[in-house]
Amino acid sequence: MRPKRVPVSLEFKPGRAHILYQPVGVVGIISPWNYPFQLSIMPLIGALAAGNRVMLKPSELAPRTAEFIAELLGALFPTDQVATVLGDQEAGAELARLPFDHLLYTGSTAIGRLVARAAAENLTPVTLELGGKSPCILGGDHALPDAVESILYGKLLNAGQSCIAPDYVLLPVAMREEFIRLAAEAVRKLYRPASSGQETCWCNPRSLGKTNTSWLDPRLMARSGSSRAQPSLSETLP
Repeated sequence: MRPKRVPVSLEFKPGRAHILYQPVGVVGIISPWNYPFQLSIMPLIGALAAGNRVMLKPSELAPRTAEFIAELLGALFPTDQVATVLGDQEAGAELARLPFDHLLYTGSTAIGRLVARAAAENLTPVTLELGGKSPCILGGDHALPDAVESILYGKLLNAGQSCIAPDYVLLPVAMREEFIRLAAEAVRKLYRPASSGQETCWCNPRSLGKTNTSWLDPRLMARSGSSRAQPSLSETLP
């Protein structure tokens, strides 16, 4: 890339300064299961556009998508430019211990700590995109219908498997029942009937089990016309 001229402070004049954009070298990418294609390909594009080489480890919890990514990238790039590593958690741990010039990880906070600790042994710079709790706070002056639909849209998108999906809502007690009523209406509006076959599926039994232990408030389910029947697992991808 072309050098960028930047100003210098008075004490350094008549000196001149430029920013020289250079690749960092080899970039490691460990991607998650909840958006297994998008969160593999997007950082890959950025790393390649900056002139780097990449070693990518897709999530083992979305094995079909991981195999597809490996096949796709293998047909497009030589392995010394883009290498895709398939394997379980041990493969991911081994990859995090390699002396990359930069390492990107998207996933849980617990695993993020392990990745950062492993990268620290090589003084590898890391970019961590970690999950966490995402509260929504509503004040007494909020327009409830619009706010509720926005919150439910964010919560239900991708079967609730987005890392920044709202986890809980804090609001004045006087708004509580109205919020539940509007949330039920939002569920009916946003979701097709269960028989449509177009619902987003959970990608693995572990995620499905975690969701079943914290399923929606029974009152919300009843008012939305839903049941507590078992949600579905994907039979195709991931």
